[in-house]
Amino acid sequence: MVLKRLKEIENATVVAAAPLTEFVGSLMHAAGMREDESLEAAEVLVDADLNGIDTHGVGYNLELHYLNGLMSEYINPRPNTQITHETPGTATVDADRGIGLVAGRFAMNLAITKARETGIASVAVPNSSHYGAAGYYARMAVPHDMIGLALSSGGTRVIIPMGGRDPWMGTNPIAMAAPANEEPPFVIDMATTVVSFGKVSIARHFGVEIPEGWAVTESGEPITDPANSPPAHGQPPLGETHEHGAQKGTGLGMMSDILCAILPGEPVSGLLPDNPKGGRFCHYFQAIRIDAFRPADEFKSNMDEMLRALKNQPTSDGFDRVMYPGQPEAEYYQERVNSGIPLPEHTIAYFRQMAVELGVEYTLGD
Repeated sequence: MVLKRLKEIENATVVAAAPLTEFVGSLMHAAGMREDESLEAAEVLVDADLNGIDTHGVGYNLELHYLNGLMSEYINPRPNTQITHETPGTATVDADRGIGLVAGRFAMNLAITKARETGIASVAVPNSSHYGAAGYYARMAVPHDMIGLALSSGGTRVIIPMGGRDPWMGTNPIAMAAPANEEPPFVIDMATTVVSFGKVSIARHFGVEIPEGWAVTESGEPITDPANSPPAHGQPPLGETHEHGAQKGTGLGMMSDILCAILPGEPVSGLLPDNPKGGRFCHYFQAIRIDAFRPADEFKSNMDEMLRALKNQPTSDGFDRVMYPGQPEAEYYQERVNSGIPLPEHTIAYFRQMAVELGVEYTLGD
């Protein structure tokens, strides 16, 4: 199974979450960020690694988006993040080209605060940058007995719309989280492509073959051996073909564009000039207070009932259990909190390089 092979890291260095957060935060602080905000950003990245979302953790994105963006000044290291429009249940927050990891936390906390008063609250964030794993922000609502939504749009053009030749949209992820009582929360965090582009990049680096539908060449041919192919031209939308629902993937990507970009007045990625590496991003967050509809404990008990019923369904050949979105991540979290986060040799080498370049002490071992 390809997804499993992408997590089989040879010669991994295993690091606990706390020292990894501190070290990554020190790199981001040395790259110009305020110290408190650099630690906030590092926490979001390390949380992705703890949940097994390695494509959005410290390895891939720190190099691709964040340190590169801060050092090239594409990302504003000390933004003046501010609310530019507000009602009791909504807000627009200008991220001032700051790092999306911090702007996202600010905006989702604002949505949660407003939802306590209004029942449902939404916050849109233009003028931002990559914000990591969308599910992090959706999960922020769960401890408050709320349902969380988080969407993002923009960045480098990746999705080739159904019937199109060239990429036109970012992967435009969508996430939702809902609390349960005893079961791990339901968390769906999905790109509007078949997989995130990060998985294609990791497969290329590890020399792992990928299924058709993950990426295509400029002529539209599927890429199955990314290590021995030209860089991917783009990715089909979720569904890949009309017969398999590509119109749904295209529509979900456009939905993210509408809520994240057009709603607060930001151009969608397909209408921007050619983007610098990393692109420009915008986001949308929503918090829904469960007890504005019914008692939260009753809701969470019903969630347990649904999740357990699903897990107890008969399995098909080749599978040993039925799982729901959020369950694998919860299991990775428990495993990696106890045993540490495995980091590939490439990431460790990059950390050492950046520690020297930024004048930061390397504190992750020998």
